[in-house]
Amino acid sequence: MLISHVGPGRGKPRKTAAGLLDEASSAAVNRRSFLGILSGAVFLAAAPAGLTACSPGTAAPQATNSGGLAEAVAKLVPAYKPLELVKPDIPPINGSTPGFTSIPSSLVKSVTGTPGSGGTYTAMTPAWWAVPPALPQNSYYQAVNEKLGATINFQANDGNAYADKVQTVLASPKDVPDWMVIPSWNLPPRFGQAAAGVFQDLSEFIAGDKVNKYPNLANIPTAAWKMGCFEGGLYGLPYPGALISDAIFYRADLFGELGVEPPKSADEYRKLAKELTDESKNRWGSEDVWNGAQIMHGVVPKWKMVDGKLQNKVETDEYRAALEWTAKLFADGSVHPDAVAGNSQQSKQRFESGASLMASDGTGSWHEALARVLPSNPKFNMQPMDYFAPDGGKPTLFRAQPAAIFSFIKKADPAKVEEMLALANFMAAPFGTEENVLINNGVEGVHFTRDAQGIPKATTKGTEEVTSTYAFLVSPPIVNSMVQYPGLVKSQSDWEARQAPNVVEDVFFGMQIQEPAKFGSLSKPFDDLAKDIIRGRKSLKDLDSELASWKSKGGDELRDFYAGFLA
Repeated sequence: MLISHVGPGRGKPRKTAAGLLDEASSAAVNRRSFLGILSGAVFLAAAPAGLTACSPGTAAPQATNSGGLAEAVAKLVPAYKPLELVKPDIPPINGSTPGFTSIPSSLVKSVTGTPGSGGTYTAMTPAWWAVPPALPQNSYYQAVNEKLGATINFQANDGNAYADKVQTVLASPKDVPDWMVIPSWNLPPRFGQAAAGVFQDLSEFIAGDKVNKYPNLANIPTAAWKMGCFEGGLYGLPYPGALISDAIFYRADLFGELGVEPPKSADEYRKLAKELTDESKNRWGSEDVWNGAQIMHGVVPKWKMVDGKLQNKVETDEYRAALEWTAKLFADGSVHPDAVAGNSQQSKQRFESGASLMASDGTGSWHEALARVLPSNPKFNMQPMDYFAPDGGKPTLFRAQPAAIFSFIKKADPAKVEEMLALANFMAAPFGTEENVLINNGVEGVHFTRDAQGIPKATTKGTEEVTSTYAFLVSPPIVNSMVQYPGLVKSQSDWEARQAPNVVEDVFFGMQIQEPAKFGSLSKPFDDLAKDIIRGRKSLKDLDSELASWKSKGGDELRDFYAGFLA
């Protein structure tokens, strides 16, 4: 996929030459953060930005007497055997994203011979951009299929209506394509049951050392594979994500002009935000950083084990402390008044213009902002703060979901499944390989050229034909190689490496669990209540009342449901 820029806000993505998601200023797309999480990938598009907030997942293998859901899943996934065909300039640390400060001058070949044996397959994918021409009019598809030694006919569908399309197709098994891409936020209720009935259990072919036939698939981290497990089987081929998905950013250029340093504790943040606020200069210290406040205070994504009992995030001391701190920040008058009024759509614009100097956002917003602002303001410099615990000590950072989009292979004869896995192995070729460039950019001289830095730039034909179709079927681990922005690769990779030692996994990390439908709206009142408490319209006493109501309306029952997945 060619390098491209991502535009304003959480708006509707449009297809660019690279197949990356550019965002228009309208705010319309669900799960816009999908590619935002993959912020460091030069050949992997950045997508809808709040992925860690997507739906609860899907039905998982049931707990077993020998060790619960986690142990059951561990037996299904491929053995992890990392590749380093091209050495990164900035090696990963504790799972952080490797960085490439320049584009490799020569490419490595990761697949010998032709992986396919002449099969023809249909593949259904979402598209948050103009649907490209189909075969036989698409020369990109023709070129990739020729290298694959098989024919994949893509059925690209509007990403904004993809959930409905998925449900319609799954309702009629005879209409299910050979290969079907489903983002986690589009997984329908009781999907695990559908998966077991319609799709191929891949553990029969690639669990453990069976994956040795497919070294590029073995290069995908274990955690990403775990998210593709449903109903006692491995069904999903993953699109891996980053270790950390969110940051609290500050305007380093303006901090330098004002002679201030980024804060190192919760109290310092409030003090600095107040110091920076000057209404006469149309400058406020902070945006609404409720998401960042929860991370700062170590709020668990969903459940926490306390004294041998599960505790929901809204019951935790950390959640209460995050609410209290954010309410004080608002009460200080340090938050931009539009943010106080609930206008989140313009938060990026306020931060980029200097109307607010600190803001929390997905890490994908970093390169997006540079693309928007640098042409008109070369001095623009946003940087993420190193996370800190409220008292300034070591933070507790919960790992982002390792994958949130998957493809599924329809049940077929073993020979066809093995051929499709061989094709997937080609598509999962890592950064710096011939196969990776072909999958993400097409043919050099036809679909792209290179600039002085070696960065692929799409031709007109590439703009029309190349999109994230093959890449959505399966992708390699992401890398950080956005060398078109001076200093970004080093800054982002170094920041993530500094945070990585503080990353932990929550108790249900890597488990696909779908809650019964009756619990679907149980947590909704807390979203609205948090906004009211933060803005001083309600108090923490209202939280106590809501917790009592939550428990009686199903919270305790939901707790028992989750406990059943633990040994």
